[in-house]
Amino acid sequence: MKPPVEIKDIKDFAYLTSRKLKNENGEEKGAVFLWRRKGEEEFNYKLKCPYCEEEQESSVVFNKRPYRVRCSNCGKSILVEKLSSK
Repeated sequence: MKPPVEIKDIKDFAYLTSRKLKNENGEEKGAVFLWRRKGEEEFNYKLKCPYCEEEQESSVVFNKRPYRVRCSNCGKSILVEKLSSK
């Protein structure tokens, strides 16, 4: 998934990630690109839902980790998993 914003300098962002997302059968059907600029409270995201495969963009304020985004089409809550050290 391509970033929906132009990224000139990574130092402008407090949080920036791109993840593949699996559906209930373990198949990689979706993806999320999540970012927050420094000094902002709101996270922006671009999501391809792994369940209904609908693409959408929105923003949300997270209170705590783990981060979860909700698909506006099917209503499923989607976990943005922490990257593990493998």
